[in-house]
Amino acid sequence: MASNTRKVTNIRERKAAKSGAAQKNKVRAHGTTAPNLPLDKPNANEKAQAKAKTK
Repeated sequence: MASNTRKVTNIRERKAAKSGAAQKNKVRAHGTTAPNLPLDKPNANEKAQAKAKTK
């Protein structure tokens, strides 16, 4: 019979492999970029810089 440490290690290895495969499938199906990425909007840093200039 395997030791408890080996059993836990085996469970963790299988869990990591399963979650990695699930993530790869999700990326293949849906991509990695948000569908509604607001590229034309200024980010928080740009807003802060603009506000600092007006003061």
